[in-house]
Amino acid sequence: MKKPNIQKRCRVYNPMKGFNYANRQARNMFMVVFAVVGFVLLIGAFVDHSVLSFGSSGLSLASMAILGHIDDVSDRDTHGSDISYIVYLVSLDQIDRTKEFPQPNANREVAPIHLKSGEIPHYFEAHDIPTFTGTTEKGDITTTGENNFVLIMGGARTELYNFIEEYSGGKFILFFKHIKKKEWFILGELERPIILANTETKDDKDGRYTTLTFKRSSVDLPLVYTGNPAITAATTIAADATDIAISAGSNTYTIPNGTSAAAAITTVSGLSKADKGRYITLIGAGTDKAATIADGATFVLEEGATWTAKTGATITFRILDTTTLIEVSRTEA
Repeated sequence: MKKPNIQKRCRVYNPMKGFNYANRQARNMFMVVFAVVGFVLLIGAFVDHSVLSFGSSGLSLASMAILGHIDDVSDRDTHGSDISYIVYLVSLDQIDRTKEFPQPNANREVAPIHLKSGEIPHYFEAHDIPTFTGTTEKGDITTTGENNFVLIMGGARTELYNFIEEYSGGKFILFFKHIKKKEWFILGELERPIILANTETKDDKDGRYTTLTFKRSSVDLPLVYTGNPAITAATTIAADATDIAISAGSNTYTIPNGTSAAAAITTVSGLSKADKGRYITLIGAGTDKAATIADGATFVLEEGATWTAKTGATITFRILDTTTLIEVSRTEA
């Protein structure tokens, strides 16, 4: 019997063929994955309008364009000890919650807040210059922040001790300003107030004083307050008046109902160059003959919309010059 030729039937295994096949498959897989990732990044660039590159922050170019350039300032703008000793506080239980709490506009300006009838902001006169600090920190998921406002009150006094016992942990809206400046700053809002988080009262050989520390968890920094917490009562304009006489000691004016017809207020008086930048708020108190203010040379109104001084309506202006007021915000009746 003839023996089979086993050598001819068996093929010799070549390890290089398997190696080359694995390499081809790996290259194909890499090209597929690379194409998919590239397509996703391309779509994201069109949707997000962001800077999408490895190692970049992903910050929108449009956002930076809105911010613009930020230059340095002189030492006059950086020197310390510039916060006024006087600080005003409003407790949340003083706020009229039936009215909308004002929100900042594009210029970081906040309209006057509405308090309950008979309520006023209360001032605290510090024994030393107050301190504000705002911090932010990037975490694993998001960025967190904290506002701190420290106020040192001198003496061992009954009213101070009563405040600490009654309001430790209390929620407030806080107002402060810089020395020789017109504008006030506001810290806190209805949904995220600033909290009296810590008090330390000392009465020993070194002195008698209390340190009040207010805090809130927020990356938001102080906003410009267009009201004036130091003014406790509004000045009433005469009925049927067509001119608003501005005085140095008042930033709030009540516009009453007319006697015979609805007056059209067209001018202001009493302003000087030093008043530039002040905020003036008008409070409506009209009914059937409520006065009106129309867009014009004196009053520059947003979108040219006429304001009617009905009860519950308010409008706030920024003084541009001695004859021109620009609308900042308004509430309708």
